[in-house]
Amino acid sequence: MTMLPYGRPLPRRGWFRRTAAALAAVAALSALTILPSAMTTPTASAAESSCEIGKTNYITDTPWTESALGMSAVRALGDGSGVTVAVVDSGVDTNNPHLGGDAVLPGVNLAGDGAPDGRTDNYGHGTVIAGIIAARQVNGSSLVGIAPKATILPVRVYDRIDNSQSHSSGGPSAQTLADGIRYAADQGAQIINISQSTVTASATLQFAVQYAQDKGSLVVASAGNRATSSSTQDGVRYPASWPGVLGVAAADTSFHTSADSINGPQVDILAPGMSVTSTIPKGVDCVFSPDAASSSYATAYASGAAALVAQAHPDEGASEWMERIEAAGNRPDPDARDDQRGWGMLNPYGAITITLANGLRGPRDSQYTTYETPPTSDTHRIRVTPSPDPDRPTMILTGIVGVLAVVVTIGLVAVRVARDGKRDDDARSDAARLDAAQSAESSSDSGILDAA
Repeated sequence: MTMLPYGRPLPRRGWFRRTAAALAAVAALSALTILPSAMTTPTASAAESSCEIGKTNYITDTPWTESALGMSAVRALGDGSGVTVAVVDSGVDTNNPHLGGDAVLPGVNLAGDGAPDGRTDNYGHGTVIAGIIAARQVNGSSLVGIAPKATILPVRVYDRIDNSQSHSSGGPSAQTLADGIRYAADQGAQIINISQSTVTASATLQFAVQYAQDKGSLVVASAGNRATSSSTQDGVRYPASWPGVLGVAAADTSFHTSADSINGPQVDILAPGMSVTSTIPKGVDCVFSPDAASSSYATAYASGAAALVAQAHPDEGASEWMERIEAAGNRPDPDARDDQRGWGMLNPYGAITITLANGLRGPRDSQYTTYETPPTSDTHRIRVTPSPDPDRPTMILTGIVGVLAVVVTIGLVAVRVARDGKRDDDARSDAARLDAAQSAESSSDSGILDAA
């Protein structure tokens, strides 16, 4: 299984100077993968003057997400200080001034390409995610992260995505992503951002998520992007659907769930994913996805809000942080979630200030009921009641013992015969099942990552 990000690589220097025919070809590929858009506004002229890797560009207009998320009030409550957010992705480029100084730890490189640590990003996606979460203030720029004093732990699990074929490839395997999650948990990351998803329920990945949860981490994951998934149908995506994982869908600039965002029971919250301002490798600012929202970016906004919640409530755990975010979501019916927007639009101020109590409307009474596997039925037990005749118990007991002895003897003989006759078949069957499980675990699924 290959994990693929829902995002396009950032354009190289000179990309926007190509011919109109080349631009049309790139547009045709947008149905396969969603590249981080290189525009300050959805216009060609703005595109040519802004987003190129290595080009210095400052965005001075206030991002729409500032008002959409009520950040003027939120910033009075916290800045993410003391909270570590792991970005399990393509790495984070610390050459960007928003991500310099103490913003980014060395992290780790699990991509196997020789980079010394997680502070390298050849693809650009991880740098965008990190900027949404924790970009520091830079003179001349309007960009500030949701939690601008949080610390980013870059966990580099892939180098770049190849979009030249009909399916994107080159993302992390389930094993590599699982190793990255475990590393993040071992480093004490309170929040783990996974802007990726898969239709395959990998046991390796699930065990890593559970390991992180046991360590006290809140895992925040993409609910899925239609354009870059191996299946364009709505439905369950992992790891977002597993219990205790905050699954995030993408909203457009009108606060509606994007048509590109996968709907399903894994959706817990809705967050901005369109026309988002963030950091660009070896540059400064850029506005991404002006035309189609991405759940990768939405996941980053939710992770930033989670960092603020964790800072404000250090005495609580990941499940309480998640409950706060869900319960505070802006929705028409306080008691209902749906598969398009989960518990509603992300509301950082409400998540920080809400009081967790038994009467809290929303997720408290229904949390995880959609996701958990139904328990197996209880074993039926034989109930023995005393006989009303005091003279009969001994006789009945003796008879029962005798009958049981005969039944047990016959049963043992039958079991032995069956066991001897089927031992070889059982061994072959077990081996076949093991091979099938291993094959399913390692098979490639090219529509997995959400990195837009």
